[in-house]
Parts: sequence; C-alpha cells; structure tokens
Amino acid sequence: MHKKIILSLFILLLVFVTLPGPAPLAQSSPKPRLIILIAIDQMRPDYFTRFNAQMTGGLKRLYSEGIVYTKADLNYSLTATGPGHATMSTGVYPRTHGILSNEWIDPVSRKRVYCVEDTQAGKVEGEGGGNSPRNLKATGIGDWLKSASPRSKVMSVGGKDRSAVLMGGQRPDYVFWYESNTGHMVTSDYYTRELPPWAQAFNASDWTANNTPAAWTRLLPESDYAEDAPDDSPGERKWGPSRAFPHPFLPNQKASHQRTSPFWDRLILDFALEAARAEKLGQRGVADLLCIGLSATDYIGHSYGPNSHEMRDNIVRLDRAMGEFLSALEKLVGRQNILLALTADHGVMPLPEYLTRVGNKKARRIDVERVVEPQLVALDLALQKELKTDEPLIERGRFLNYEAARRAGVDRRTLERRVREGLMRMDGVEDIYFRNELERNNTPDRAWLRRYQRSYYAPRGEDFQIRFCEHCLVGSGDAGTDHGSPYLYDTHVPILFWGMELKPSQIARPVYTVDIAPTLARALGIRPPRGIDGRTIRELIR
Repeated sequence: MHKKIILSLFILLLVFVTLPGPAPLAQSSPKPRLIILIAIDQMRPDYFTRFNAQMTGGLKRLYSEGIVYTKADLNYSLTATGPGHATMSTGVYPRTHGILSNEWIDPVSRKRVYCVEDTQAGKVEGEGGGNSPRNLKATGIGDWLKSASPRSKVMSVGGKDRSAVLMGGQRPDYVFWYESNTGHMVTSDYYTRELPPWAQAFNASDWTANNTPAAWTRLLPESDYAEDAPDDSPGERKWGPSRAFPHPFLPNQKASHQRTSPFWDRLILDFALEAARAEKLGQRGVADLLCIGLSATDYIGHSYGPNSHEMRDNIVRLDRAMGEFLSALEKLVGRQNILLALTADHGVMPLPEYLTRVGNKKARRIDVERVVEPQLVALDLALQKELKTDEPLIERGRFLNYEAARRAGVDRRTLERRVREGLMRMDGVEDIYFRNELERNNTPDRAWLRRYQRSYYAPRGEDFQIRFCEHCLVGSGDAGTDHGSPYLYDTHVPILFWGMELKPSQIARPVYTVDIAPTLARALGIRPPRGIDGRTIRELIR
C-alpha cells in the first residue's frame, strides 16, 4: 500500500512537471538610462529636407533613423524662446507655467520682467548669477525624474540662459549657460556654490581661442548653395561692411560675435559631452536627464533668414558636430540605453523681401517704433478727446485704464469696443483679444482665439493682444527677420525621437511640444502629474 502511494505521487509529480505552466508576466519595455532633450532654437522642419543632400552627420542620422512627426506644432500663439523651452519641459502651456514671453511688463508694478531673472541668484566664482527658474510656475520632466529616482542626475546646458534654465526645471543638479563676455559656461548660486572641477577645466581651456577660426567661411563649394537666395540679399543684416561671406571675427570680440555662427553650438555640444563624461550620465545604474539648448540657428536666422547661404552652412556644420556628439555618446552609454528627443522652441518667418520676390506673397515689414506705437498714441489721444478726459486710456504695455474710463462715464465693455474699432483701422491688424476673452476658456471661439488663450497667463498678461496679418513682420528696423506670430511658419517645429530600439518612421499626425515631457516620463516609467496639457505620444511607448 505504501509503495502504491509513493508510485502515485511520483506519477502526479511527473505529470505536473511535464504540463505547461502559467505564462510568465510580460516584461515591461527596456527603460533608457540616459534621456537627452535637445532644443535647436528657431529650427524649421524643412531644414532636414532642404539641406539633406549636404548632410552626412548627426542631424541626418536622427532624421533617417528616428521617429519623425511631420505635423508637429507648438499649438499656441506667442512663439518665443522662453515659452518654447518651458512648454517642452513641463508638459503644460504658458497659461499654466507662466512664461508667456521672453519678457513682460508686470501689471501691478509696470516694471519690465525678464523670464528667468532672479536678483537673489548670486554669481558663482565671480561669474554668471542673476538667473533661476523662480518665475516658472510648473515642474518639469527633470523634477519628475528626481522625485521618482533621487539618485538620478538632471543637467541642463544652453547657449542662452533662458533656454538652459527653463529646460532644467525647478531643482536640477546643474544648469549652465554661455557668458558672451568671457566665452565661459556659467551658472548661479541657485544651483551650486562652486563649479565642478570639469567645468572649471573646460573654461580654463579657452575653447573659443582654440576652436573658433578667424572668420566664418563656407564649408562647402559655393555651387552647393545655389538653391538659396543670393549670398548678398536684400533684407539681410550686415556683418561689418558686408552681408556676404566671409564673416570675420574681431579678435577681441570673438566670444561675443561667434554667437551668430555655427561655432557657438559646437562649443555647447562639447561642453555637454564633457558633462556626460565627468558626471557619468547614463552609466550609474539609474536614469539621468541631459537637456541641451542650441541657439546659434536663432541668431543666424534673425540676421540672414532661413533661405540664406548662412543658414545652409550653419545647419550643415551643426549636422557634422551633432554626428561627433552622437558617436561619442554611443561609446559612453550605448545607443540601446539612450532616448533622444529633438525639437525647437519656435520657427521663423522668411525675410519679407524673399517672400515677395520668390514666394509671390504679400509680405511686408511693419515697424513697431515708427508705425505701431505712434498709432496707439494717436488712438489714445483721440479717445481722451472723445471722452473729455486728460487721463491716458491706452497705457504702456497694452494696458487699458478702466478707472479713467469709468470716471468719464464709460464702462469696461464700451471702452473695449471703442479701442477695438480704433485698432482695427490700423494697418496690418487682423484681430484684437481682450483679457476677459483670453483668461476664460468658455468664451465664444473665433479664429486663433484658442491659441492666444493657451499663451495667456492672466497674472502677467496684458489687457489686450493684437494679431497682425500673416507674412507681416512686426518689429524694428529694415533688416533681419523674427518670430512671435501664431502662423505656421512660426509654430511648425520638428519633433523626433531617436535611440534604443526605435524603428525609423515618419508619422503625419499632429503632435505638440507639450507632449514631449509626458512622453519621456512614460518612457522612464514615471507617471506625469495630473492635469498637464500634454499627452503621451503612443509610438514611443510599447
């Protein structure tokens, strides 16, 4: 009997072992060890295709090997550097993170405020200072990562202080930006009391003296620039006495002048690579974040426009520098451990002269100082006369004096109606949006209003905003170009992801820069904060 029981148990055990067991739980997707967020200031998506034939390096690799979204957009109206970098890093629009422009006039004090200014942020080792994220009203991807993984490192470096500061979030480990007087990378004591040794060594190496040539010349044969506008084109700004290549640097001002050249971005990439090496980013068993703001394209675009020899040369040189940067990172961390996101803070309008001559557009310049502001003054004086008051009704910074109007017997709605009527008679004005329309989402919709609402942060906002005509360059001077409009040439930006095991693809579905931070968070296995505006881009999360 005892032997039969043992035999039965043996048979049952044999059957149990040979039967298929429960399927194992599906393993989660591999998580990156190093997230890299690169913002190329004023980068237009068409640069990847227009200049593709001359590209051989990193930009070409990112575009051909990554997931590219061909209908990426900002989805808000006031397209500038500060809002652009804050939006991509926080996952919320300016209406929430508070950086509605590069600078604004405070509605209470009527003082001008720079988006990252902080008088309490002191210098570090005698340089930098004056900047921090205190004006930023939202947390960013770096803050979410630090909260979930305290050992992770978050670093942000940029050519512009506002680019580096706003990408870094509230409490990164380090933030560095370029100081044009010295050619050094600097920070403020909001972040650290002393520079790490590797940053000291980089500054001591005098990168500019050893790497920036005496003049910016064409990298390629002149025939490779034949598709662009003539090198000396109307509307371009002069570099010294000329608008054409070569562009010599003054020896005693090279650190400042190289900002309008491709060599500035190469310096930033070299510094970022040194940071990755010294801090062992992506090599310590936890995920790290490295944000990089490249700003030379913005300076060059403002001066020469997107169809210039200078822009093609800049993008081709940036492509080469990016190739060296990616190759070095792959050796350090391994591509399978890297997830890189590349985007831009805004686009740019082509030179009006180019649009008129080549694009057959009704483009023109509208000078703020000589046309717009005098017309606002004239409208204010006319309203004062009409209402029989000697108090200004339209004040500096596009504020309205509602109290003065009330004392003159005119209510808020009537004042706004009369201001609208006067403004709509001005050259180039398409529409006016008042505070009560901008701060409430339940106002009746009309063209462009939603985009202006996403850009409007009420505690810092003006009483009205003007939408000017498309292809109308509103600024000062008779040369160069700008951004800041709600139109496609300013809002259409690249968004692409590269690294790990991502399969190359191009996707023609609208996505927005506000989606980047939550997508990176999900790739890291982090749940983004509730209530953010961005949505996870599904192709990145398997």
